[in-house]
Amino acid sequence: MNLDRRKWRSSSGLAIAQLPPGQYDGPDKKLSSESAEGKVPRVLTRALRSLSSSSMDSTASSLLRSSSSTRRLQMTPSTSGSIIGRLHRRVSRRSNPASGPSSDPPGSPVVNGSQPFSTMDVIQYGPLKADISLLKARSEYLVLSDQCLIKFVNGEAARSAFPQLTRAQAQVRDSSPCRHAPGRSGASDVRLQIPLHAIVAAFDEDGSSGRSAIEVWWFSQWPRLGYCKAHLHFSLSRERDDWLASIHRACRARLRKSPGISHIPENLKTRINHIVRATEGSIDGAPQNLMFPVARRVFGMTQKALAADESHDNSDSSSFYLVLGPCMCHLIEVLKADRSTLPGDLRVKATSYGTVTLTRFKASVASHEQRFIMCFRSPFGPESRLDLASVQYRRIIEALTKADRILKPMWPQHFQQGIFDIKGLPPPLQLTSGNDLGGLRRSLQAYCAAYQVRVPQWTIEWSTPPQPAFRLLPLEGESYSSLQLLAVFRALRFNSFFKAISFRDVDLSPLTGKNDCSQYGDAVAYRSLNGLSISEDHHQVLLHAPILGQEMHALTFASESIRSIDLTNVLGLQTADRRQSRCDLSSLRTMSSELLRPMLLLWREQLCVCHSLSLSGSPLALADVDELANTLVLDHVHFKKLDLPRCALGDAGLSKLWTGLAGQAESLEWLDTSENHGVARFEIVQRTLRQLRRITKLNIAGNTRITSDESLFDKTSIGSWALRDLDLSGIALNDDTIDVLAAYLGTEQSQGLGVMRLNSCGITGRQISRLFRAMGQARRMAVHLNANRPDEGIDDLCRAVACGFAPWSLFMQMVEFALETNFIKLLRALTVNKSIECLSLAGMAMADAASSTACQAIADFLSTNNKVRFLDISGYDSKLDEGRLGMGFSRALSGMKFNTRIEHLRVRSQMLNANIGDLAEAVSANKTLHTLDCEGNDFNLSNMRHLIKHLEDNCTIRQFSAFSDPELSRTIRKSMYAAGTALPVRRSSMMLRFRHEKPQNGTGMPLVQELKDEWDGVVADLERLLRNNREAFAKNGDDDADFASHAQWRDSDAECDFSSAFGGLARKEFEFWRAKGFRGSTSPQRRPVPESITPAAGGDGAGEVGGRPSSTVSSDVGISPSTDGASMADMPSPLELESPTDGEFGLEKGLNTITVIDEAPYSNWTFCEGYDVDDGLQMKSYPRHVGATPSRIEEEEGAA
Repeated sequence: MNLDRRKWRSSSGLAIAQLPPGQYDGPDKKLSSESAEGKVPRVLTRALRSLSSSSMDSTASSLLRSSSSTRRLQMTPSTSGSIIGRLHRRVSRRSNPASGPSSDPPGSPVVNGSQPFSTMDVIQYGPLKADISLLKARSEYLVLSDQCLIKFVNGEAARSAFPQLTRAQAQVRDSSPCRHAPGRSGASDVRLQIPLHAIVAAFDEDGSSGRSAIEVWWFSQWPRLGYCKAHLHFSLSRERDDWLASIHRACRARLRKSPGISHIPENLKTRINHIVRATEGSIDGAPQNLMFPVARRVFGMTQKALAADESHDNSDSSSFYLVLGPCMCHLIEVLKADRSTLPGDLRVKATSYGTVTLTRFKASVASHEQRFIMCFRSPFGPESRLDLASVQYRRIIEALTKADRILKPMWPQHFQQGIFDIKGLPPPLQLTSGNDLGGLRRSLQAYCAAYQVRVPQWTIEWSTPPQPAFRLLPLEGESYSSLQLLAVFRALRFNSFFKAISFRDVDLSPLTGKNDCSQYGDAVAYRSLNGLSISEDHHQVLLHAPILGQEMHALTFASESIRSIDLTNVLGLQTADRRQSRCDLSSLRTMSSELLRPMLLLWREQLCVCHSLSLSGSPLALADVDELANTLVLDHVHFKKLDLPRCALGDAGLSKLWTGLAGQAESLEWLDTSENHGVARFEIVQRTLRQLRRITKLNIAGNTRITSDESLFDKTSIGSWALRDLDLSGIALNDDTIDVLAAYLGTEQSQGLGVMRLNSCGITGRQISRLFRAMGQARRMAVHLNANRPDEGIDDLCRAVACGFAPWSLFMQMVEFALETNFIKLLRALTVNKSIECLSLAGMAMADAASSTACQAIADFLSTNNKVRFLDISGYDSKLDEGRLGMGFSRALSGMKFNTRIEHLRVRSQMLNANIGDLAEAVSANKTLHTLDCEGNDFNLSNMRHLIKHLEDNCTIRQFSAFSDPELSRTIRKSMYAAGTALPVRRSSMMLRFRHEKPQNGTGMPLVQELKDEWDGVVADLERLLRNNREAFAKNGDDDADFASHAQWRDSDAECDFSSAFGGLARKEFEFWRAKGFRGSTSPQRRPVPESITPAAGGDGAGEVGGRPSSTVSSDVGISPSTDGASMADMPSPLELESPTDGEFGLEKGLNTITVIDEAPYSNWTFCEGYDVDDGLQMKSYPRHVGATPSRIEEEEGAA
């Protein structure tokens, strides 16, 4: 039987015969004649050989040889009762389509095999190659009809089954001595029958053996679910190619006749759809999954492995399917099964590849080649290659190119041609429709699915030009992975919809220092959307550049629409912990170089249209600064915005930069070089400033020192500027500079100036009054005069303020008056002022605590002034300094009882816990306050109860903050710790000797839990009150006729400016009500956070913070930019819009745990949370965590 099986694998083909309409080839004619003439002698010879077989022939082999005899043996019914005979009869009934009714053909329940061979149209026929390793080898015969492909044991069997072959030969012979009547072929004569509609693929065999063979894959016979395959060997490669072309034509013709036939059963479709959904998730508007049966080709098999593989010919094996999902390609392997198997019981192996990671697709439609090659490669990974074949290769090519265009709609056609190497297919013009935002949403989902990462959070900003701007939103408490960042970069590539890109506060360091060398795919963008190409040298530089440099190059070069890139705080230095762990400036400068150098190359070669760059918070190397300065002086380079604060520039770097800035005098509109380490030479800065023509924002805080009596500005040059923002903080201004500024403020060109910062400029009250009088009364401007010297010339300043010469937004923070009388004069001038609406006096103090006269002046200001609506009178305290008005300040709050104008009040760090009744009574009587921020005042549980009791009488306060996040955690933890240790401390030492620890702990733990429940109750009561006030305000507003005008005022630019400048709860309140009628653009994965829930710091505990109201503590959006660090940090007045969060403390830790980490035991704790301690200053020492910054200077027990 092994001999017979090897004989089935053998092939012998000397010629290929076809049936053209009127021609017949001579050689094949001769072969056919010889075969017909020599038929009878061969039969007799075989019969005699069978009768006289030697002892070496066994009975089984004789039966096998007789089973392959001529049709004469088939004409006589077999009466053998042996097993071999019964098998022959069974095969005859099942496999011979020419004798009797036939069962369903492989792969389909449609009965097509009932058609006899004699009625089929023969397309091609001919012998196969004989196996020369066999003795007396005979050639198998292959016939291709319009219905199937059949392999016979020899040509005689083929002519017996297909009488057409005999008639065709008889028509071309000159004479025919005898003809044989057509008969029926025996079951054993048909070695193989393949229905054309069941063929999966037919292709020439790959391998190094040099054999000329065709490999055919087809569906197993119904109802089996699997594949069968066969190898057909030919003598010559030309014969193989002719047969392969004929098979392909026949398959295409068959598919055209019945295009709707599907060989994929429903149970498999259900399972495949489930796999796609589980892998890619649910995507709105996703097209239906496309499924194609394919054959998987294997390379590199040895001769022995090939022989073993061919031994399984015509046997059921696994089936393969290529599935095109919304974002991914899936290769599905289904092990042998049945079509009635439940979907969940199918044994399936699935391998998924991102469609956008396709680097090569090689195929050919010119030669009708069913084979194709697919190569996928994800970043930082190896390339995966799929060698497949399918009769539906054209549909696969069409579907895959269309999917590529849908997922990357903005990518130019030539990049698709670089991926799809398809011979004979002209470049298709594929247009995509419905690509909102340049197809960003779909592309980003595709890349994230391909890289198997979550979709990052993003938004579209329309507020500031150039617009629209894409902004990647930072995560709270964590960073994006390198693959998430790559997905964003690749999705934005060639996107011409956006004009600006912002990665502000997003940590890009996971991409720094990584290389991804790939010669294929989308690693390097060498050609732009409009066809501009980089040079070969430039391309080689990019090939060896880090991947972040490659992506920055692609982002600024490929689309040709990006005008602005914001890379503020992108090195992961947003928090104090990260700043401490990444203090190595050399490594940070290397990271910044990966961001800057690719863009510098593009600017030098005139291949970049970006004219605005922000690198705030990115330390720059001196070499990069030199290259930037050299680029700035080029004639074809035109910058509009250059934002380089906090870039660790030294004296040399800053001077070099200012020298190069002179080359941008005609185009530069926005310049920010503040907060750098170095100081540029005064002559260089002065000379560059005189050349600027179009500047609108100038922030040069601390950049130089005025070393002469000359003015920093030229009067003629500054007279032509239309400034909107000016910051000269940290530069000691002389009289000439003040005179030039005052003259400019009186010109028409200065009317657009909205913000002027002169912090720490050493200017006196007299100089300030000069500026105020120059700008006029009620100037629409925010002026910051922090940490100056208003004591000198205070009378001039007070007269100007009293007469209304002041801006409508004034910040005079961190001012310490040498004399209390000067402070009182300023307060009385502010009391009668009619122009200031937003006022911040945070950190203002005197040498000693405020006297009763000063407190009365504050109370008069609060009760009398009817213009100020935003007021900040917070104190300031740090480890080494403080600025507070003293314990008597709380009595001044009595003036709030009569105030009818102030809507937003901030009173941080003024020791209000000492006399909580003053604040409570003021809150109860006031009817105009909307927000109240009194963080940093060390309120305890008793204080909070007292405040909430009086808040019930106030129906206007809608935002209230008594604690910051870290402060609330510390307060609750300290009170719970004190409750757990209070009882043992109060026992006498004698009694303690006779008591066990277990009863003590049993007594203390319920008290701790009770205290925690009381804190939770206070928080809930406060949130209930604030929620009721908000609901009442919204309800009354709907019925109030003036509400529409009030809302219009709240949405005005002025209100927005005040809220943004004042920050804190005022900004939160403004944004809350504006959001009621305004909805911003958000990413599809980002959901709005409810108002009553404070966003968590990130991580696994994000869902545990829902119980704490946002109004009890200040959220991130509720921090004042003016007094952010007034009560919690060492810096006097930080300029950040958001305060850094303390990662050491969290609400979930404060509420759910009592363990104090890294704290030494203290014995001087005082438990003072009871009702008997309502008033009075409790002086105690609190334990502090190692490395934590103290929030305020505490008075220790026993201090003198």
